[in-house]
Amino acid sequence: MDKWSFNYSLFSKLSKVLQISEAEIARKCGLTQQVLNRYTKADIMPSVQVLLKICNALRMPTHYFVSQGSIHIIPERESATVPYGLWKPVVWNMQAVELTFGDGEGKIYWKDVSAVMGVTSQKPHERFLLRKRFPIDDFFTVCSHYDISPFRFLNDPNIPENPKRESRATRRNSTPRENDPLLADIAELRKQVATLSADVDDLAKKYNTLLKSHEALSRRVSVNIESINNSHLSIAAESNLPYGANNKK
Repeated sequence: MDKWSFNYSLFSKLSKVLQISEAEIARKCGLTQQVLNRYTKADIMPSVQVLLKICNALRMPTHYFVSQGSIHIIPERESATVPYGLWKPVVWNMQAVELTFGDGEGKIYWKDVSAVMGVTSQKPHERFLLRKRFPIDDFFTVCSHYDISPFRFLNDPNIPENPKRESRATRRNSTPRENDPLLADIAELRKQVATLSADVDDLAKKYNTLLKSHEALSRRVSVNIESINNSHLSIAAESNLPYGANNKK
């Protein structure tokens, strides 16, 4: 049974992978740079709540941060994030928590979960409901112990091939090198989407410019017509009067 773990290799290299400063990462995620530094240096264990915040703020699929066995994915910049228009928020599946743990038939008792975590019996339920800080290592420890995929609780629609549906043998035997063609295809598709989005934006700008020019021309033509009505047309009207009519008193 492969163990689940947090991908610290990627987490510690976020600034390099995304090619932005740690200060910018902290700002986007709503964290102070000091706290982020302590997370990346493993001085403090990140929580599940922080993982969700980072993934949603940076638009990074959660499967990059979830390692199984010896597999640790370090994505390229082009495939590390999802374009803004395609991103769907990652949410925590509360229903899955209640269906998996509890006192009902076929469920895992909370007292047993607390023993795995090494905490009091009241803490696991509150942590899994995200009412309390849930250290990411405790989360993966429980998943590994009970052979549960973390993606049962991490509802992430941005994962190209959802790890919940992959066979264990496929993931065990796969290597980052085998995933390269898939990641390259995803990166190419994202480039094409970005290019199309840029083309649409350019057309929209040109349309707005043309519309403004049309409105300005319409106003100018209207003013010229009024000017003609007030001058040249009135002179022409007088010239059509019978001879001598203008001289009558």
